[in-house]
Amino acid sequence: MNKRMVVFSVILLVMLIAFGCLKYFLKPILIGVILPIEMSLGNEENLFMRYYQDTHSKIGIKPVKFIIENPPSKEEEFKQTYKKLDEMGVSAIIGGVLSKDGVWLAEESFRTGIPTLGLTPSSAVLSNKKDAFFRLCATNSSQAKAVGMYYQNIGIKRLVLVTSIENRAYVDPYIKVISENFTGELVQIPFAPNEDTYQSIFNADPDGIFTILAAKDVIQVIKAVREKKPNILIGSSSWGTVEILSLYSGPLLDGVLFFSLGSDLYGEDYKAEIADFEQKYKMKATNGSHYAVSVSHILYDAIREVGYSREAIKAYFETPRIYDTIYGSIAMDQYGDSTGKRITILETMNGKMDKKETVEFK
Repeated sequence: MNKRMVVFSVILLVMLIAFGCLKYFLKPILIGVILPIEMSLGNEENLFMRYYQDTHSKIGIKPVKFIIENPPSKEEEFKQTYKKLDEMGVSAIIGGVLSKDGVWLAEESFRTGIPTLGLTPSSAVLSNKKDAFFRLCATNSSQAKAVGMYYQNIGIKRLVLVTSIENRAYVDPYIKVISENFTGELVQIPFAPNEDTYQSIFNADPDGIFTILAAKDVIQVIKAVREKKPNILIGSSSWGTVEILSLYSGPLLDGVLFFSLGSDLYGEDYKAEIADFEQKYKMKATNGSHYAVSVSHILYDAIREVGYSREAIKAYFETPRIYDTIYGSIAMDQYGDSTGKRITILETMNGKMDKKETVEFK
């Protein structure tokens, strides 16, 4: 009888261990995603993250579940969403479209310690901080420096900056760096889609215009300015560059300069995945999808190497290293900031963007 009890106990113990192991392997790794979708860039990134969830549903044999949230790009709602994901026990969070989104993500990552990977927030105000916010997207400081130097070198004396009144986290540091690299006169005009804005531009009598706006607003400025000043040089930050040709590709864009943080795409696996995404959704991918695929891949690599605890993933990304991305090798420093400083200047002509020159700062 005692022997039978021992055998029964051993079998029961083995079954319990097996059940525990099965439960462990079936319990999904939770990854939070926070992406406002008011802008087409955010909507594209949201679509890509849903695509990635479908095509990368496991890490090894362990399932992965993305919890995708689309709050409005407002601080209270954004932070409430972050808190919800924290309480659900996510291992990491991916998200952020605009730089103001990145500011809120960085603040919450510092508060909670959740490793948080930004997609396209590029403000310099996010740099050099010991939080838990990491990004492959380069800071806009290098881009703003290239803008100031470019307009300076071609002899512009009075440059009008037409700027967003909402995304100040992106705009303010951008203007600061331009002013440090441009000795001519700068006139800043906050943008509203009305005649007062356009008249203010004309009253300033500029010999160059640069917009720090979303693509849909850049188009409105170009249309209004071209009516009275058809030959004036107009430029745009990468914020307006990303999706402008998907919104409008008419002759009004001819000769407009676009300063881009992106560069040529590398890696056949990455390109094949982007092509598959484009085919599925019948759309042209922008750098939103390019950063999304890169960030997702490096997060999966981190989990494969160190596991899925928040502490381990955070320590992994705090260690400076070089990552394989769709843009080639990108280094991230101890603050989780990309060290890339390559800026591509593009010029539109006949409905396409041609590379004018590439600037790389050390």
